[in-house]
Order: sequence, then structure tokens, then C-alpha cells
Amino acid sequence: MAYFEQPAIVRRSGGQINVYYGGMFKPDGPGHGHVRVTGGPLGENIVYWRLPKSEGGQVIVDNTWETMNGNDLRDHLTDF
Repeated sequence: MAYFEQPAIVRRSGGQINVYYGGMFKPDGPGHGHVRVTGGPLGENIVYWRLPKSEGGQVIVDNTWETMNGNDLRDHLTDF
């Protein structure tokens, strides 16, 4: 089992996995963080990552148009 340090919503569609977390009142609420991954059944490559507003809201990875090898989502999860 893998998890973020806070509740998250995971949505899969079109070969992508989107993870929303850290929003007000619910994981995908206002100010939420967003991670988009592609590749493999578990989303091996991070192509976009924005921190939630509560953590500064910075975009850490914005590689939307190409796969950024070396940014494996599994490196950022625990208990995987």
C-alpha cells in the first residue's frame, strides 16, 4: 500500500493518474496540491507536481508535454 502523508484523491483516465491532496475541507478542495503521472499501471513518471497552497503552492515539476524520466512517483511514496 502507498500513501501521501495526508488524505488524497486518485483519479485514473486516459493513461494518466491524477492525485489531488491538501485542499481546504477535502483533498481536491481550494488550494489543493496536484500530481499527474504517466507510464505503467502505477504511474511511474511524474509530469506535473504542484504543492498545496498550505505548503507554498510552488510547481515542482512541469513537464506536461514529455515524460520526465527519473521522477518516479514511487520515490515519493511510503510503504511501497
